[in-house]
Amino acid sequence: MEVLLDTNFIISCLLKKIDFMGELEMLGFTVKLPREVFQEMKDLKKNKKVSHKEREAIDVAFVLLENQKKVTVGGRYADEGLIAKGKAGIYIATLDAEIKRQVPNKVMIDSARNGLRVVRD
Repeated sequence: MEVLLDTNFIISCLLKKIDFMGELEMLGFTVKLPREVFQEMKDLKKNKKVSHKEREAIDVAFVLLENQKKVTVGGRYADEGLIAKGKAGIYIATLDAEIKRQVPNKVMIDSARNGLRVVRD
């Protein structure tokens, strides 16, 4: 099974100290990073409105994901491409409400156990 990561998911997992890569692999997922998400993180890092902690999390994400396979999801924005891939049956790891509403297979953060939860609609 493939899972595509969204920007907010990566940053939130790192801020909450969740080993999302380990958990996803343990659940049997092949993790892929969309190029659009990688670019979004680069743009966020330059944004002055992003907090210092979030910038540090982005730096950690770059190191953690540097050897991860990058794929192009298409669409003008990362979210559009993730929704399209999600509708095609690929799992999407996200916190974005719009993506979660439109995609049947998703991976989310389970705050109660400070881990991940797989949801299949």
